Formats: sequence, structure tokens, C-alpha cells
Amino acid sequence: MKSTAAISWVVFIVSAVGLVGLHYVYADESPVLLRAAAVEDESVSAEINALNTQITNKRSVVDEIRKDIAAYRQRIQEKQREAISLTNELELLGNHIAQTELELQAIQEEREAVRSEVQVLDLRIQVLDKRLTQEKESLAAILTKLDTYDNDFTLQLLFGNNSFAELFDRLEMLNQMTGDLEEALLRAKSEKQQVTLARSEKDAKEQQLATLAANTEQAQKDLSHQTEAKNVLLAESQQSEAEFRELLQELREEDAEISQQIGLLQGKIERRLLDSDTEVGSSVLSWAVEPVRGISAFFHDPTYPFRHLFEHSGIDVPVKYGTPLRVAAPGYVAWTRTGRQYGNYIMVIHADGIATIYAHLSKMSVEADQFVARGEVIGATGGTPGTPGAGFSTGAHLHFEVRKDGVPVNPLDYLTER
Repeated sequence: MKSTAAISWVVFIVSAVGLVGLHYVYADESPVLLRAAAVEDESVSAEINALNTQITNKRSVVDEIRKDIAAYRQRIQEKQREAISLTNELELLGNHIAQTELELQAIQEEREAVRSEVQVLDLRIQVLDKRLTQEKESLAAILTKLDTYDNDFTLQLLFGNNSFAELFDRLEMLNQMTGDLEEALLRAKSEKQQVTLARSEKDAKEQQLATLAANTEQAQKDLSHQTEAKNVLLAESQQSEAEFRELLQELREEDAEISQQIGLLQGKIERRLLDSDTEVGSSVLSWAVEPVRGISAFFHDPTYPFRHLFEHSGIDVPVKYGTPLRVAAPGYVAWTRTGRQYGNYIMVIHADGIATIYAHLSKMSVEADQFVARGEVIGATGGTPGTPGAGFSTGAHLHFEVRKDGVPVNPLDYLTER
């Protein structure tokens, strides 16, 4: 039967370190095994050092890239202060493209560095797990010996004929083993804490990798959008400064005309809506198309490629060319038109001073002065450069605007949650 002291140590170890299923061992590790473990530790240490060198080099590359990015930001700010011209706009877009390419490169280098950090943590966890196992075995061995000496010492006190000096030596040995047990327990607790910390750090690094992967995807989209914007500008202006001036004038006149016409039509059409028996609430708008691929450009988006020429007055929803287009709320069609900026576009006037615009359409299925109910199909999306009705567009999408009393407002403030 184990003594009370030995049982107390078992309870203390299990509660303090969380050890269960201890394996009792009696033999010490051989010098050969110890040397093998030391060689293995040296190999892991060398691998960790090599990875840390790679991490340092990657971070140095990222720092240099960020300096170049800062230089491009400065150039962009300088270009934005210059007079609007075709040459200036092309250079501005070129600088944006170069900056985004560098940002993409920096993200890729950072991803490689973080992957190496995850490898380092994996190796650390491997070493720490091994050490923790060794500490468990050490604790089990000390506990077994302590139990043996404790029981033997008790028997000697009761029935032995040993001298007092011999009993004192046994007591000293028992005390020494108790001290060894305390030290082993502290080491085990330390190893367990380090394993927990390393695993927490690894989880954080893996989350960082997920964020960097999302940033890579967004940077690639931005780069594609900016490159296509430059191509569209070259095509629309025919690489001529005079054509560019004419294009810019047409874009601005089109926007001014829309604002003016909304003001003239809003009151007249709203009275017709109020006189009808149809439900005409427009304070909440439905999505004209499902934003399954998100939103590629937001209201007054600071990343909009043509922001130096004009603000982005709506949201762009990327969808497949020819997707059915549904009206966001009941109202009357103000017009169906084709313009230089919007291509084929429809404007619908609703109640409460609200009007909606649907632009870059491949098909328009309604006519001016026609009443449309919420969700009714009024056309199909377009926007692919070079296709009929695409207008000033960089890819297949729906440009959707909301205007309150003729002034563009953020559509997301009016659209229903999906």
C-alpha cells in the first residue's frame, strides 16, 4: 500500500500539470540515447536558424518594396494636383498600376515570411512536446522511486535494526528525491506553458496567412481593374488629346443633364404614384441583381480608377453579362437612353424623392412613362468593353445609382440587407 506522502504527491502532480496515465519507469536513459537526442536537437536548431534567416531576408525585401510604394504614392499625389489631360491621366493610371504591382509583390513576400514563421513554430512545438514527454517520464520515475523509498523507510522505522545514521541517510535521500520531484514538476509546467503559447502563436500566424491571401486576391482584382481602365481610356479617347477633351465634356454634360431632368420629373411622377392604388414605398430598395461576387466599386470609392476625372456616384456589382435586371422599387420609368458614360441606361423615379439608375446594360426591356412593380425585369446587364451599350466600362457589371432629390447618395444606405 502506498503511503500517505506518496499519494499526496500523485494528487499534487495531476492537479498542477494535468498529467494522466503516467508510465512508471525505473531505468535511466542511456548515454547513447542522450547523445542521439542532442544530435536531433542540434539538427532542429539548425533548421530553425535557417528559417529565421529566410524570414529576416524576406522582411528586408518587404521594407525595400514599401519604400518604392511610398515613392509611387508621392508621384500619384503630385499628378493629381496637375491639370487634367490625357497624358496626365495615363501617367496617373500607370503609377497606380505600378503601385498595385508592388503592393502585390510585398504581400507575396510577407506571405512567404509568415509561412516560414509557421514552420519555425511547428518545429518549436515538436521540440517542446518531446521535452514535455520526457518531463512526464522523469516525474513518473521519481515518483516511483520516492514511493519505494518512502515505504521502505516506514518499514525500517517500524521493524528494522538499522543504525540511526543509516536511517538518517535514507531520510536525506528521501528529501533529495522530493526536491528532484519539485524541480521536475516546475520544468514540466514550464514546458506545458511554452507549448500552449507556441500553439497560440501558430493559430495567430495562420489567421494572418488567411488575411494575406484575401489581400492578394483583392490586389489582383485592383490590378486587373486598373489595367482595364487604362485600356478603356486609350480606346475611348483614341489616344488623342482633343478626343479626350470631348469625352470629358460629354461625361460631365451627361451627369448634369441627369440631375436636371430628375428635378423636373420627380414631382410630376410622384403625384402619379400617390394617386395610384399600388404600394409605392421607396424608403427600402431591393437589389437589382444578386451581389454574389460582392461589390467591385463603392460610392465615392477612393480606389476608383477615374476618380481624378469624376466621383464614382453609385456602386458596381460584378455579374455575368446578360443577367436579368430587376427594378429596385415600384415607380415610373423616366427614360431609357444611351450615353457616352453610362452606355445603355434606365432611370426610374420612385416616391419620397428617390430615383434609381441602372447603367451599362446589354438590353432595355421597358419604355419611358411605363409603370414598373418592385422586382419586375426591366432589362439585362452588360458592361463588357466593346459590346453594344457598354459605355465607359471596364468589365461586365451593373452600375447602380440612387439619387435623393436629384443628388447622388450611397445606395447601401437604402438597399435591403441580403
